[in-house]
Amino acid sequence: MKTLNLHFYVLYISIVLIFPDCIHAQDSFSKWNRCYVEGQDSIDTNNVFRTYSVPKDYPYLEEHSPFNVSVNHSYIGLYTDKNVWGKCVTFASFDFENGKEVEIEIAFKDSINSFEVLPRNAIFTNIQQSSANSISLKLKKTDQPLTFVINGEYQGDVLHLFCNSIDSIAPLVSDSSGYTYDSKQKLYYFGPGFHKLANYFPNGTLSISGDQKIYVSGGAVLEGQLRVSNGKGAKIYGRGMVMNAKPEIVLSIDNSLGSCNVEGIIIHGHRAQCWCTTMSKSSNVNFSNIKVLTTRYASTDGIDIINCSDCEFDNVFVRSCDDAIAIKGLAPETQAPADCLPNKNLIFRKMQLWNDCNNAFGIGAETRASVYENIQLLDSEILYSYDDPHHHTELDERSAMNICALQGTYFKNILFQDIRVNRCERLIGMGFKNDFWFGSIQGNQSYCGGIDNVIFRNITCEKNSGSSIANEIWLYGWQKEGTSQKKLTNILFDNVRIGDHLLKDDHYSGFRTNNIFGNVLVNYRFINTYLNQ
Repeated sequence: MKTLNLHFYVLYISIVLIFPDCIHAQDSFSKWNRCYVEGQDSIDTNNVFRTYSVPKDYPYLEEHSPFNVSVNHSYIGLYTDKNVWGKCVTFASFDFENGKEVEIEIAFKDSINSFEVLPRNAIFTNIQQSSANSISLKLKKTDQPLTFVINGEYQGDVLHLFCNSIDSIAPLVSDSSGYTYDSKQKLYYFGPGFHKLANYFPNGTLSISGDQKIYVSGGAVLEGQLRVSNGKGAKIYGRGMVMNAKPEIVLSIDNSLGSCNVEGIIIHGHRAQCWCTTMSKSSNVNFSNIKVLTTRYASTDGIDIINCSDCEFDNVFVRSCDDAIAIKGLAPETQAPADCLPNKNLIFRKMQLWNDCNNAFGIGAETRASVYENIQLLDSEILYSYDDPHHHTELDERSAMNICALQGTYFKNILFQDIRVNRCERLIGMGFKNDFWFGSIQGNQSYCGGIDNVIFRNITCEKNSGSSIANEIWLYGWQKEGTSQKKLTNILFDNVRIGDHLLKDDHYSGFRTNNIFGNVLVNYRFINTYLNQ
């Protein structure tokens, strides 16, 4: 038995009186769409689940979503943005108690001929197509982002549903209904509703340092920017969303060398053509259960890590229209890479990555860093990776898993392990280039460098997009008179399966190199240890 707030109850009664047939909304999307409401705030009496409405003064819904979604018959507030093809990207979240079963019903505006639920290892039961245009399933495991692709249209209307655990560490403040600052806890608290940060802070930017904290509760939406500078014990957490429609980074962490944690929230770059989330010259930064969405074209990277060390990312979802993850070296151009801060000891686990442009997991292109070392992508799924909507198949530096070095430097001990690639164009790309994006970004290969000990272990890529670069592996060293030669050495493919093909040697039709004289690609091997266990 759920408890509706007074606002929704009045709205619900009005709907029934004016459109009595709308009480059968789950049976007909068209009827529900006529009497559309933006979700409801609901907590059941046993505190098993919580749903949140879109705040009534939130101004950035692109259109009514082509979906509607209910959890235990309570409708979820849906947020929308456009992708590069003009289709609607819908996303929403709700909370429930881990281990307690909830029932999810999803209706779509058109007939559902087929559907996919990603990632493939998602844990749910009793999934079925319950009508011509609806899907139902049951769920017990929390903190799972679920993506629903309808009728195979990856470039069409897609739903991302964030199934969170109930926040057990929500702070206690004197007033949890709006914005408050608790000086004893060094805490900025935002309760449910729409908050324009410009109403509280100059230029709409909330900056924290040291061990200050920001809490964004479920049902809260912040418009503006969050900044962490010189953080040591700083924390941003909750179940709500921070977003920005201006061309400014939504969340940035700079020069923070102590522990800095970001947990639970949604980070949304809405319409703005700029990077969404960045961390620069920092260490000991930890992201967990974060959702990042920035779906417009282009330069809308999801997360950029710039000259950072000793950071971890666990259970992070990214949907972008440029690099989903980009690890860059952006020290001043006057510095040689050897004199710049490194990118090292960066661990990514249980990632879900979707990019409509560029790379899903990209190391580079700017590489002004002394070294890229001990970088790991583990137990993750690349949901969808597309090279470029306007220059499809034309750019050779893009792939689902990528190293592209514009400045000569060193890459050591890079591991991709237990990765499922659902669908991509080029699968793997790795090497050195002198320029990027049709010469607009120049590199410098006069510096020494090389790529050594890169392992691709237990990689599967089941689908084939049908393009000329589908599932390609492209390895390219650097050899040009007057510059330092750069080799790719000790590259290992261990149990890499593409479609029905187990990669046993370089006879795979999609395996391509520039190793014409055998001197820039040294000791690359194919083994299958998993098959021998």
